[in-house]
Amino acid sequence: MANEKSKKIKGRYYGLPTTVALAVVLVLLLAILWALFISGPARIHDEQLANAYEKIEEKVPGIQGLEKNIFDYVTYQGYTEDTLYWFDQKFDEITTRDIATLDYEKARKIAQEQYGMEPETVQLTFGYNSPCYEIIDSKKMLLLDYDTFSRVYER
Repeated sequence: MANEKSKKIKGRYYGLPTTVALAVVLVLLLAILWALFISGPARIHDEQLANAYEKIEEKVPGIQGLEKNIFDYVTYQGYTEDTLYWFDQKFDEITTRDIATLDYEKARKIAQEQYGMEPETVQLTFGYNSPCYEIIDSKKMLLLDYDTFSRVYER
């Protein structure tokens, strides 16, 4: 029996340094994959958004509050002291409105009275073919036409 035990080949143990080295390689691989597939596209998106804002600012000096909206298609909106602006994907002006016509309270009131909503946010967006108020509460979203306050979309 002693002879049988001596014939067994013992497994080789590489030790703690090898285990640590393999763990470091695994962490590096995960970091590289994260950089390529997660942060890479996010950085590209941020750069594209900054370029879009820059092009719009060249067309309308002093524009503020630029935002990108996606509903039926991508639009951008912003404002100056006296005008609201909406732009398409090519940064061409779609439409403008005088800022004095802005009436968030009326949009909020219509949403409450006609649609039974308790609005959490009321903001501007662009609907299918016109500017809209986007009203959101905990259960639904409503788009009201900017000029007529008629329903454009409800979800």
